[in-house]
Amino acid sequence: MSSLNLKGLAHVALVAGLSLGLSACFRPLHGPTASGQTLQTELASIDVPEVEWPPQLANAGHYLRSELIYALNGSGSAIPKRYNLRLAFTKSQTSPVVDTQYGTASSVIVGGTLTYTLTTLDGATVITQGTATSTASFDRFPQRFANIRAARDAEIRLSKDLADQVRTRLSAVLATRT
Repeated sequence: MSSLNLKGLAHVALVAGLSLGLSACFRPLHGPTASGQTLQTELASIDVPEVEWPPQLANAGHYLRSELIYALNGSGSAIPKRYNLRLAFTKSQTSPVVDTQYGTASSVIVGGTLTYTLTTLDGATVITQGTATSTASFDRFPQRFANIRAARDAEIRLSKDLADQVRTRLSAVLATRT
């Protein structure tokens, strides 16, 4: 063998060796967690208690809690709870486009900010906290009930997006927690 082939073979071996060494640094998100439990079991062990929402947030808060419960434990299995998820939610509506003929908004953007805190079940230890934000829009129509339904659909889409964001963030934290 020539010295060029030996150098090329040495480079390939070096790159392969470094790659194998780095492969231990990566952990699949949905694999076993550092505690040995599956990620789905860890997520299902999060309790999402009912919140007494103000009247203007009652519907959106209900959708948000329902979406979080489904996102965390879609199987519905009874897993003993180990964590508590506290929520604070604000919602806004803006109308960027106004119909000049009638003076009414032709579209509405519904915005939401969800602040969450994951604690142990007794509330003594904060595991993680954060804020998720999202928006959903809908078009307004001359029919009153079509507007009510479109607004409700936007709240549901907003709730699903916020729940997905929180689930992803909680997954990242719980996957590495011992």
